[in-house]
Amino acid sequence: MRSLRSVLQSGQARTFALWLEAHVPFVREWHRVAYEEHFFRVSRWERLFYGVYPDFASAEKAIPKQFPVGYDNSAASSFLGHKLSIRSSDYPILFWLRCLFDENDKVFDFGGYLGISYWSYAPLIDFPASLSWTVYDVPAVVEKGKEMQLVRPSSALSYTTDFSEAAKADILLASGSLQFCVRDLADYLSELKTLPKHLLINETPMVSTEPFVTLQNMGPALAPYRVLQEQQFVNSLTNLQYHLVDKWQNDDFACVIPFEPDRTVRAFTGMYLRRD
Repeated sequence: MRSLRSVLQSGQARTFALWLEAHVPFVREWHRVAYEEHFFRVSRWERLFYGVYPDFASAEKAIPKQFPVGYDNSAASSFLGHKLSIRSSDYPILFWLRCLFDENDKVFDFGGYLGISYWSYAPLIDFPASLSWTVYDVPAVVEKGKEMQLVRPSSALSYTTDFSEAAKADILLASGSLQFCVRDLADYLSELKTLPKHLLINETPMVSTEPFVTLQNMGPALAPYRVLQEQQFVNSLTNLQYHLVDKWQNDDFACVIPFEPDRTVRAFTGMYLRRD
């Protein structure tokens, strides 16, 4: 069975399937229906995507009513846990944090879930003794994070649903979170009286063509998932006096939407921007 699965998932099998779909329209439609049924039925993490929508509201409207949406619910608020293994995409962030921690000790972790980055990075980098690491997330996640702190306390780590606390931060970290937001990061930042000097963006799907929204099946919930237009994103932050210092590719992340090959994002994007 394992060898059969390997054959079916091979590049040759996918090439043949695409050839068959192109020459036999019925097969393509059958595959589409079968994938749609699987997408809306699966209940465990498979990193699945479905559909292309012009905006966040349209994608959200396409989610069947029986499904929890996004992370602000009990089903999705803790399924990832508080600690994940380090991936290659984390190392640019570790590099820049190591550099910035010489003079900066207040981190605002935008969409930081249960403190995944904090707990994952702690064994690999010397945190400042005065470190303040604030996780900003939706109410259900923040509530779960505070519960977990009773079991695994840390004086440096705190949780909030109030974005205005970012005004106290030296560094804003957004790792794998901007795609789940209906608003642009620049819109959030423009509401602050004082802006963080440093922005670390990571694991974010970006394209050079038109932006769009798809759906992601997270297992316990479905969520609209934004793919950003890179230059628009940078320009919006340039307007707030940030400039791009560094950019890198997250080759261990991709967004592949079946039946939408022109929308495939082969690698995600990371950036460091500084405000002088």
